[in-house]
Order: sequence, then C-alpha cells, then structure tokens
Amino acid sequence: MPNPSTILVATDGREQSDGAIRGGALLAEMGSVWRIVSVVPPLPVVSPELDLRISADVTEASREGRGQVVHEQVRRLLGTDVEVDIDVRTGHPADTISRAALEAKATLIVTGLGRHRLIDRLLADETALQIIRAAPTPVLAVPPDFSRAPLIAIVGVDFSEASVRAARLALQMVRGTATIYLANVAPREDVLSLATGGRADYEARAMAKLRQLADELEPPEQVHLQPVVRQGDSGTALLSYADETRSELIAVGTRGLGLVSRLMLGSVATKVIRASTIAVLTVPA
Repeated sequence: MPNPSTILVATDGREQSDGAIRGGALLAEMGSVWRIVSVVPPLPVVSPELDLRISADVTEASREGRGQVVHEQVRRLLGTDVEVDIDVRTGHPADTISRAALEAKATLIVTGLGRHRLIDRLLADETALQIIRAAPTPVLAVPPDFSRAPLIAIVGVDFSEASVRAARLALQMVRGTATIYLANVAPREDVLSLATGGRADYEARAMAKLRQLADELEPPEQVHLQPVVRQGDSGTALLSYADETRSELIAVGTRGLGLVSRLMLGSVATKVIRASTIAVLTVPA
C-alpha cells in the first residue's frame, strides 16, 4: 500500500481560515495525513538606532498564544476528539509555510481564501496569493464556509502540463456523482481570425483535444467530464462559467517553477484567486 500523502493546512486561527481546517480534516478522511502550520510574523523593530531587541521570551510567548488560538479553532470546528500536529513558527507567513511544506514533503497546501469582496482582499495582505507565489506545491484556497468535497468543478485547460495536472488533482478532490467541466477559453475573435481561421475552426480543434484529455484522465464511473469552449478573457470567463454552473471549485495551472514565473504568477490565476468566492486549486508545472 503506498504511503498516504501529506496535507499541510495553513491557518492564522481566525474565522476566515475556518474552511482550511475543515478542508484538512476532510482530506484526512479521504486517506491523507494532515498537519497544521501557523506563522507569527516577527515583531517589528521600533528603532534600529536604539538597537531594541525582541527577547526570546516575547517571541516564545507570541508563538504560545497563537498555538492556543489554533487549538481552540480546531476544537470549535471539529470537536475535542480530533488529534492533529500543530506547528507554530515565526517568520514571513508565505515563505515560512512554503518551507514547512517542503520539509514535510507535502503534496498540497490548504489555506483560507480570505475575504469574499475583492476590495477587502486588495486591502488585506493577500496571504493566499503570496503562498501560491512562494510554494512549488499545489495550493487549495478555500472560503470560510468550505465543508465538503465539491460535486461540481471547473478546470481551466490550456493544454499545458500544469493545467493537465490541475485536472488530475481536481479529480481527486470531488466525491460521489460529480461533474467536472474541462474548460478551454478561446482568444478574442480578432486574434482567432488572424491566427487560426476563426472561432469554428478553433473550437473544433479544442473540443477534440479536450475529449482526448477526458479519455486520458480515466475518471471514475460516477464522475462526468464535460468538455467546453468559452471565449474572452480567461480569468473572467472561468469565473463567469463557474457561476453559471454553480461550481464549488475552480482549478487552474500556474506558469512554471522559476522565481520570475512565480512572482508574475499569471493573470489567470491571479484574477481567479482574487475574485473567486468558491474554492480555488492552483497547480504549478
């Protein structure tokens, strides 16, 4: 029997990360091993000229306080019988979580998606987006009310290695009689007419490739893979189609593992993670 995969759940103990705790417990029920990491940002130095140093006691007290908050979050959401390892660290949250995932050989990071409104996310620290940029690991960002495996999901497929991996991982996320839309977004009409001879030709070729991918994915009998081609801005089109189909998960690939690629991340993943009110799965190449 293969070793179970390790899921790393990132939380700050606040209600906006409640979904991440539920998600970790849910994946553990599906056969994964899960552990929690919480990161306390270092306290700022008030005046370098005065050489004010934060004592080890203060730092340790901050970690102990965060640990108690996270323990209470787990008890509040899952009850007192759940046992899970909680690792509290000090550092920059995204970088520290990324390192913890590498140390644990985690196959997935689960984190809170943050506030629902776009303006709130832009004004906040966008921790989920920073984790995606820092970690060479798939990241599942979930809203606070996330509580069960998705029944309807949409995968943005541009036929890159990352998008194919996103489709495979999305298959592992759904349960029961589920539908996954394999959605390719066609370029604007003016681009299509110059490059491919128009939308009809593009759509025929894209649908053929999507059907081939659906066959290669070999989904369970109860999971239906539905190829679909949309047109327009990729991020906007995926968000719109997810709303139309009442999807509970959007999965997208990100662009490569290099530092520049991770910092740029890609307009599709960035737009989706910032605007989505449902769970978002991002998968690097």
